[in-house]
Amino acid sequence: TPNMQIQPNPAISHFLLETNLMQPDPDYKGNDPDEAPLVITQKGYDFMLQDNAQQVWHFVMQYLKSMETHAKAQALQKEALLVLICLSFSRFGECYTAAALSKDGRVIMKDLALFGLLYVKKIGKTSVFYPTRIAMQLVGNHDGGSTGGGGGMWTLSSKALEAALSHPRPHDSSHLAIIVQTNFQLCAYTTSELHVSMLGLFCDVHTIRRLPNVVFMSITRDSIKAAFTLGIQAQQILRFLEKHAHPKLRQAGVSPIPNNIVDQIYLWDRERHRLQWNEVFMHQCMLHGEFQAVKKFAIGLDAHVWSSENRNQLFLQYQHAERVQTFVRSWRAKEAGR
Repeated sequence: TPNMQIQPNPAISHFLLETNLMQPDPDYKGNDPDEAPLVITQKGYDFMLQDNAQQVWHFVMQYLKSMETHAKAQALQKEALLVLICLSFSRFGECYTAAALSKDGRVIMKDLALFGLLYVKKIGKTSVFYPTRIAMQLVGNHDGGSTGGGGGMWTLSSKALEAALSHPRPHDSSHLAIIVQTNFQLCAYTTSELHVSMLGLFCDVHTIRRLPNVVFMSITRDSIKAAFTLGIQAQQILRFLEKHAHPKLRQAGVSPIPNNIVDQIYLWDRERHRLQWNEVFMHQCMLHGEFQAVKKFAIGLDAHVWSSENRNQLFLQYQHAERVQTFVRSWRAKEAGR
């Protein structure tokens, strides 16, 4: 957006638009539509609440799909997959020379750097790259012999948490561990402003309290309702809280979120669907037999909403009101001619 001090790479902005994660602000009133700021779509909020591996895989799949329009689509896709396979044999923190890659591979290397999979650096005339932690999670190499499956990821999270708590002001801002309490208070171990902003999507930001490496916020009815108006679903909120739950809360078959919190969020979600608003037209029947005739016509037209024979009233869908009134005038004229 224009107010940001650091503008994202144009390729990333284009990619976010192509994947429908962001869109130009529909409320923008300026003369030049190209200057409209980008806003997050409903699909974008869902993307934000996913974990890092899912987010990057989403970008990678869309990146491979975008190659289909290229003249060398099959060759480029094959080269991209080879680069990803090579990453599975790499180690975090080790330096690799770009000269080992083909010409297309070096182009793909720069593209993957935009997604955060690689860190590219030029040393003299030689280009080198370093796989990032995100790349290690993406290809399933957790660098350190941790066991496969969910347990390996939890071990990695536990180590990251211990490293974060070992310093009063941890420098690793990528870590997030959440504890949800039964009193609707949320405790998040993080130093990232991005994480705080993400939590602010469904937590009350007015209740925020900060310590050097932990943030306290409250989940309220109004904050959850505000998230719903943004297009965020209850299941997305709960999935986010589960994926980023504190490692000590993770037990096989047991949800890290208290049952009363889960139930209440679903109840708040269902409040939106308890009532349905319909714009209707009320017709007051005046003659004998008019009620049954109009009701039969309205049902055939699929315009009938509700009716009361005792009151001789029918409530009809507003968009069909004119056709029903035309029928009423015709029916009354026939009755008057008898």
